[in-house]
Amino acid sequence: DQAAVKQLVAAGTKGMRWVPNPGPQTEAFDCEADELLYGGQAGGGKTELIIGLSLTSHQESLVLRRTHAEADKLFDRYAAIIGHENGANRQKGWKIDGRNIEIGGVQLEKDKQKRKGVGKDLICFDELVDFTESQYVFISTWNRTTIPGQRCRVVSTTNPPTTPEGMWVIKRWAAWLDPKHPKPAKSGEIRWYVNISGQEQEVEGRGPYYDEGRQVLAKSRCFIRSTLEDNPDLAATDYGATLDSLPPEMRAAFRDGHFDAGLKDQPFQLIPTEWIRLAQKRWEEHPHPPNGVPMCAIGVDV
Repeated sequence: DQAAVKQLVAAGTKGMRWVPNPGPQTEAFDCEADELLYGGQAGGGKTELIIGLSLTSHQESLVLRRTHAEADKLFDRYAAIIGHENGANRQKGWKIDGRNIEIGGVQLEKDKQKRKGVGKDLICFDELVDFTESQYVFISTWNRTTIPGQRCRVVSTTNPPTTPEGMWVIKRWAAWLDPKHPKPAKSGEIRWYVNISGQEQEVEGRGPYYDEGRQVLAKSRCFIRSTLEDNPDLAATDYGATLDSLPPEMRAAFRDGHFDAGLKDQPFQLIPTEWIRLAQKRWEEHPHPPNGVPMCAIGVDV
């Protein structure tokens, strides 16, 4: 019976360069959100998802890592899936099956300007917490196409942040990642957001809505959680034992996929982030908070 199933699968996927694993990776592949964040535990097949999308579903793709050295390693991941390096240009990307796949880094904050004005129907950020929010927002602006019927989407992958600099990702996907969010969303649930008068608001559906008399449309956002068990190729190895041996803060982020734990401050940070979190918690749990008294002082660790 197993042999018959293998033959059936081989026939059904003949000529396909890549197919997603069953489960969350397939859910992410088919997700209809304009902005998708896919991640959680290390080893969940995150990079393979964006490689697969660029090879099968899009014509003009931009695949980014934060540094140029990290981006260069993506070529090897592509070559392992494709089976050769024909069509690869280490300074640029891949041209294969009529598809253009640009690979690069955004090492400095100002490097985002190099992506200005170049439309891509797929823009991918691999390990999103390594990027700044301004890099993400600016580069995502050029997610567009003139090809009839071609879908546009921004897909990001990430493990939980291990430094405070990556906390913006939790804020942007707070409905899925912040356990204190007033209206939590489930993994795979799609939510809609629109910017009105400079403030982002969650709304019901694409719209249209009105901003100072002008019609604006909402964009959809989604988070899908991945685990090591979702990646059968890696789950069959001893990589799980490697994650088990990590220090506590790294184990919480990479093995357990907790987005609200595992932060490690920079060496020269004056006020520990944990002090701030504890102070916020004391305020929330105070038995008699002042009634009607606004915040009258603020301290900033510049």
